[in-house]
Amino acid sequence: MNIYTFKLTKKHIVAAVLAVAALVALVILMIPGGEAEETGATVSIKTPEDCVQYLTQLGYQLDAASCRSKKVQIPKTFDAVYQTYNEMQKECGYDLSKYAGKKVDLSTWKVTNFPCDEEVLVDVLVYKNKVIGGAVYTYSVEGFMYGLRPLGEQPKS
Repeated sequence: MNIYTFKLTKKHIVAAVLAVAALVALVILMIPGGEAEETGATVSIKTPEDCVQYLTQLGYQLDAASCRSKKVQIPKTFDAVYQTYNEMQKECGYDLSKYAGKKVDLSTWKVTNFPCDEEVLVDVLVYKNKVIGGAVYTYSVEGFMYGLRPLGEQPKS
């Protein structure tokens, strides 16, 4: 008869807890509907006017003359800052990891009806004529940055 012994240490407990947490996260991600639906995936954006129309439907009033557009590249690998930015995108139904390494269109406007005293801007990221993300933000140190969602659904600052 063989007898095996096992000494339970803090290291073993931590490893077990992490393994269970990873399993739970995996199960949650595998459940259908567990992912947020991509909000802008069905929005066709071919011109800046299409972006303005989309943002107007979300409740934003824009200074049309303030429009700035450029090409930007989504990083192939996300650093901690971009990971945090992408988590914000995921909360709004977008996921930029699908576009890692891709060049996308970034358009920016001044928002004229955001309830705050600072200048507020809105960005929209577009890839192959589809909205893939965006943000509403201010430049100030005490400012904010929120994901792209309807105006009334923005967190209170």
